[in-house]
Amino acid sequence: MKKRSMSVVIATFNRCETLKTTLLKLRSQSLSCALFDVLVIDDGSNDETSAVVVELQRDSPYDLTYLRHENRGPGYTQNCGIKSAKGHLVLLLADDIHASPQLLDEHLKFHKEHPEENIALLGKVIQSSDLPQTVFHQNWNPFRYDRLAGKTELESTCFFACNISLKRHFLLENGLFIERQGAAHEDIELGFRLGEKGMHLFYNESAIAYHYHEENLEGACRRAYERGWNFDLLSENIPKGYILPKYSILSLEAGIKECFKMLPREFFRSILFNRITVSKIWIPVITASESNKWAALLVNSFSMRGTVNYHLRQGFYDKRNEPTTTRI
Repeated sequence: MKKRSMSVVIATFNRCETLKTTLLKLRSQSLSCALFDVLVIDDGSNDETSAVVVELQRDSPYDLTYLRHENRGPGYTQNCGIKSAKGHLVLLLADDIHASPQLLDEHLKFHKEHPEENIALLGKVIQSSDLPQTVFHQNWNPFRYDRLAGKTELESTCFFACNISLKRHFLLENGLFIERQGAAHEDIELGFRLGEKGMHLFYNESAIAYHYHEENLEGACRRAYERGWNFDLLSENIPKGYILPKYSILSLEAGIKECFKMLPREFFRSILFNRITVSKIWIPVITASESNKWAALLVNSFSMRGTVNYHLRQGFYDKRNEPTTTRI
């Protein structure tokens, strides 16, 4: 079988309609279909994912492979795709990331210019304009790529596995994802570990893709809490003095000096976003904003991010202080 230049690895779980669009967008690439293949790795979906992919395989202009296993979590699923990939390059693309026509071409062109094994490229992701124009979607920016504007080389912990490419051999030689059920920042941890092995991560805003995930406040808070509950995957593998302040988690484990640096900001945050204000003010206001124009005036990216991130920190503290707490 002919070896492709690039393998696009898409881990998926119960998003068959969004996945269908993701795969159709890859048919419109400026890069020749002969130069890449696509692997869909299904983490035990119980929707119509299998039927959707099999139907698309019938007339796919690129080589499309479908693999499925029982639910094991995102890390295990990504690893299966990387191990099964045919290309010298691996592009990790989330199942809800819709590629621009030039996406694969930009990734491949970069790696041709930087053939070193330890070079990786992060592409840009922004919210899709096709999302329903709810108040929530207008103010929710889960990736915050705006923070990377103007940068060319990034910290290794900017290893966001939704639009990132690197040499497959470097991955296999230096470590794959930690395998755990649930959202656990496993891509950030892998990026840190690969950075310790010499990976250099670059950023290209022209390698752009669009995030299409219909979301609401309840779902965003639930996922944030789960990431906080599983935060030990980061805090046990990345120096606490670095990772806890980075996620605005106040803890003496980060060191006394770092805690004192964080105190003014965290004091302000705790006044605005705490157990009472989040449950009694912010969640009701954000929920009401979809039908009440006065409530909508109080909703912006700051209030949205503060409300959601409160749940991440709460998940961290619940896991640390109450090991038997039931996950929401």
